[in-house]
Amino acid sequence: AVVSTQSGHYGRGVSVSIPTDLANLMTPKESDSQHNFDFSYSIPKGNTIKISIPLSFPIEGLTTDLAEVYLKEYRIPCFVEDSFRSEFLQFVRNEEEHMIQMKGDAKLNDISEDFFNDLDFLADGQLDQNNDSANERTIDKRREEEYLGLKWHSLLHSPALPLVRAEESKAAHELQSLVSQRNTEIKKIQDHHILAMEGYVNNGTQVDSNAVNDLAASQMEQRQACEVKWASSISHLMEEQKKNFHMWVEQTHLDSMEGKKFYAPPASDDCYGPIPGDPSGAPRFVESFTVCIGSQLKITHNVRLAVESFWDLCGGVSGSPEQLQTSLSLYTNSLSGAIMVVDNRLNVYTGNTNRLTKVTELHPEFHFPQLEKQLSIIRQKLLNPDDVRRRTPTNYLIDETVPDCTIREDRASGDLILPTGTCYITRHSNLKKFHTVFHLVATRKEIHDDVTSRDPLLLGLKVSLKLAAENSIDNLYVPILLCHELDGNMDHAWCVRRAENVFKCVKGFMIEYGSTGATASKTFHFTLPRDTPERTFSAICSLLPSVFRVPCPMVFEARKKTLTVEELMKLNIDTVS
Repeated sequence: AVVSTQSGHYGRGVSVSIPTDLANLMTPKESDSQHNFDFSYSIPKGNTIKISIPLSFPIEGLTTDLAEVYLKEYRIPCFVEDSFRSEFLQFVRNEEEHMIQMKGDAKLNDISEDFFNDLDFLADGQLDQNNDSANERTIDKRREEEYLGLKWHSLLHSPALPLVRAEESKAAHELQSLVSQRNTEIKKIQDHHILAMEGYVNNGTQVDSNAVNDLAASQMEQRQACEVKWASSISHLMEEQKKNFHMWVEQTHLDSMEGKKFYAPPASDDCYGPIPGDPSGAPRFVESFTVCIGSQLKITHNVRLAVESFWDLCGGVSGSPEQLQTSLSLYTNSLSGAIMVVDNRLNVYTGNTNRLTKVTELHPEFHFPQLEKQLSIIRQKLLNPDDVRRRTPTNYLIDETVPDCTIREDRASGDLILPTGTCYITRHSNLKKFHTVFHLVATRKEIHDDVTSRDPLLLGLKVSLKLAAENSIDNLYVPILLCHELDGNMDHAWCVRRAENVFKCVKGFMIEYGSTGATASKTFHFTLPRDTPERTFSAICSLLPSVFRVPCPMVFEARKKTLTVEELMKLNIDTVS
């Protein structure tokens, strides 16, 4: 569809065809502020042409695109196109700044009038006013973060992508250098402590147990003081990098809106540093399936079974295509997540949570709070009984079906002890293949024991799957054995039994998901530990089609039939004898 407009700066009407979406941007709205952009230029005969373009603010869409539309609509000569573009962009920028200033002044006037008119009321409800102001500041901060994320997302999908990646690489190198200095100093302290303890114990004299304990306590205090000092330095650097990066995104986005051209920086082979884990990062064995779930309306899901390390999937930020795809889909409705089995202590110092912390600190986090801060927020929510009873997808809570769902606090360490099946979520933008991590709580004993369909561990897994579906997570990595490493007690038979139980749990969730009317296809990545034998992988791979319904192609054989003369005549086919 097109819209016909008239432009008459040459004294005659000219019909111009403009696409409907651009015409809608040019059509003034009654609720918008109206301003005219005046532009004049001289033609070779000496006459001066003046045009006036009505504009409605705020401008919708890209200002540069709108300038190109007006260049064609008003037939601006080529020798003044650059002048028209620069004056048009400057005019729009000045008017928008003026509009923001006017709105701010009006808001201040309204606040002043309300303050003097309702002074008595404000004095009586001062406590409520403070709470409302705090809530408004929180909402404003969230909106600011959302706007910043959208600007960053638009830069990734623009010619400024190499600049964004280079800025992130620069911050990553700076952070990795500081982390390396910390690790070096801590290792020196540990080596010194070991030599001091061995020298004291092996000095040939009778060893006093109290003196040994005092020496060990002093060494522990010295190491903790060193770790606290470096943790403070790293945290301060991360906050500074995050602040500077946000300012850089704001300025770069403003430059892109003004039509500035970007040039890619020189490529670097070591864009991001090495990541702990397997050097190749490729899975040892991989098999993919397509399964259909549903009785009447069938939903097709993709299932992938692979032998690969969970920490290779985290891997920090790298220059790989997988990480680039993860960044491009950060602010979309197609997210990726992973289920990580953790111990029952809510902290960053033990188990897999500590290992995840070491991976995430290798590269800066520009979009979400640090992992330790996120866990602190989760702790506050879990200590609030109202948040625990109110089940919503954002409350990091425990499913009501988990038996003995009680949370207690360890008096010695102050850590929260969570029951098996608890699931809480953390968000990340500096991991390799996923944006969210579902922390599924389980003790070592419960991991080794056989599980049933009503076991708290499987119920917690089902809660994780539901939360993933509710939050637009289309790609989910699931440890099929509900553990990330094998030990001596996990033999071949145990692995097959555990995989079958998890397969059936996921299939039950798929059936429930389809019964709600959802038709979106999901991709499940079932992962096995890196040291899984090929025999075990083959057995689990052959088990998957028997649990899920895998579509098989139907082959029809064509039957040849000889037509008679009468049938040929009906088909108007000429025959030659």
